[in-house]
Amino acid sequence: MISRVRDAFASIPPMRAETLLPLVIMLILWIGLNATGMPEDRVFVLVLVLAQAHAVWRSLPNAAIHLNDGNRARMVWPVVIVTGLSALQLGINDPLFSQRLLSGACVFVLLVMLMGVRREREVMARITHSVTEGRPVSLLRINAWFALVFLCVNEALIATGSLVVWMSAMMIAAFLVHAAYWFIVLLVMPPEDSLA
Repeated sequence: MISRVRDAFASIPPMRAETLLPLVIMLILWIGLNATGMPEDRVFVLVLVLAQAHAVWRSLPNAAIHLNDGNRARMVWPVVIVTGLSALQLGINDPLFSQRLLSGACVFVLLVMLMGVRREREVMARITHSVTEGRPVSLLRINAWFALVFLCVNEALIATGSLVVWMSAMMIAAFLVHAAYWFIVLLVMPPEDSLA
């Protein structure tokens, strides 16, 4: 067991450049725009909106590839929703609204994962018949837990009331959540020697 924990810890993959880049850009924009004398509330909302927009735009091509029915028109809705939410955040210009929107996104992901867990046994039974090596592993519960963790972290940081603390802690939390997520995923995956 100790060797399995050690191996999982040693096997945590590095954060991908496409995941790291928005964090770096957020930090640079946060520091740079604050240095210009722009009001902190405006800087915070602008930086957060840019990060949210980037996250959606980054995932759209991959989502389009995985559409089973080929209906690319469904890709319009995420763009419309993100554009609308971005405009709303910029119009309201309230950091608390943007932070709560992030909490809302966490709740949405959590609910989607929990709905998936409800049907997990049925889906996994179908997958088991098509898997020839090893046992299938569902990550729905892990994803649900991490949505809950991220929600709690966001709410705890909102409670501090400081935008500087929120921005700094979210940067650190991104790395910690990445490491913890992969550590747990690697622990629940069947050992390689059991696949042989």
